[in-house]
Amino acid sequence: MPLTLQAALSVPLQQQYGVMGAEADLLGAKADQQEVQSWYDPTISVEGRLRYIQPSNAATDQNVQYDNALGISARQRLFDFGRQSLRADAAKSGVTGAQLQLFSVEQAQRLAILKAFFGVLLADQTYTVVNERMAIVYVRFDKAKDRKELGMASDYDLASLQREYEDVLLARAKADAERRISRRKLAELMGTPQKIPSKLVAPKFNSLFARTPPEVDLAMKRALADDPGLQALHARFEAAEQSLRAARDHNAPTIYAQVNGDYYQRELGSRDPFRAGVYIDFPLYDGRLRDSKIGKAQADRMRLAAQIAAREADLRDQVTNVLEMIDVYRKAAISRVKALENYSDLNFTRKQTLYQLEKATDLGDAMVEESAAQLERMRTTFALATYWAELASMQGQPIDSILTSSPSVIAEPKK
Repeated sequence: MPLTLQAALSVPLQQQYGVMGAEADLLGAKADQQEVQSWYDPTISVEGRLRYIQPSNAATDQNVQYDNALGISARQRLFDFGRQSLRADAAKSGVTGAQLQLFSVEQAQRLAILKAFFGVLLADQTYTVVNERMAIVYVRFDKAKDRKELGMASDYDLASLQREYEDVLLARAKADAERRISRRKLAELMGTPQKIPSKLVAPKFNSLFARTPPEVDLAMKRALADDPGLQALHARFEAAEQSLRAARDHNAPTIYAQVNGDYYQRELGSRDPFRAGVYIDFPLYDGRLRDSKIGKAQADRMRLAAQIAAREADLRDQVTNVLEMIDVYRKAAISRVKALENYSDLNFTRKQTLYQLEKATDLGDAMVEESAAQLERMRTTFALATYWAELASMQGQPIDSILTSSPSVIAEPKK
């Protein structure tokens, strides 16, 4: 079954290695969040011991030589003056950042699939052009050999045509190899290397050239607000901010409740079978642990601030470049394509007339010109579609939005 662009962009990406890595990061962030949330869970432990003793002279029972014990304790943290809440917020922001990063990776992967899909179609059309050119050159070379035998062509003429034929033959071999290479690349990007697509359906962009690009300032504002990669960095920065605040409160006290139940083989007055109470743990000194946690959190925040600034600069550059190129391909590039198509149509009609009047032995390069003009239209159309897709990706929109027609635009100019 032929592969459509919509089907290629809709393929599940769970098996694609880049997406798998982002999903692993998301699972890690969720595991970190679960670990932080476990602070609110009670802890229950059992402690036992087997101990032989030599009773002291002051012992009431000199015959007791075993001091075995078994106990169970349950602890519930109650309050830590906001430190744990900050950690929980940081973990939540970390999960949000990982989710946004996963979406960003999927967007980038689908954009790569789009380009690879176009690459296959262009490789097929390039092969068609070169193959048609090779057929023409071969006929000329074959006829030159006949003229040479009749003394109507020189060795130089034959050698010149043979050189041209060998050049085109090599170009066709390369074009044929590129068809296979481009298909393999597409299959890899789709995460299905065992299923190499053989036939592809060229998409129809009915309103692509009639779409009006947004203003630069508006598009840039939208990208800075909705780019999933930048949003992921902002979420991670928020997590770093919360982690820093928690690190600064590292030595805050913790209040917890604890219940103990114990069995002692050796009875002593200081040993209670049951205890319950509320306790406060107030660290006074922990070496330089607090300072190291603060330093690490500050470094993470600084690193993310730099990444955010770099991403924003990159987005401003990309939006400007994309909008400029959209304008170029909507106007100058398509105008050139229409001129090439007009020339190829007129040239084909002219050659056809000469052929019918027996003033030409074949249609010559006219058929090649037709195929070459079609190749140029494909290149221009696919380039424009790619720029629109890149703009959609930066604005957090689906890549396949380029396939939808806007009711406010007219159809693509005809040839």
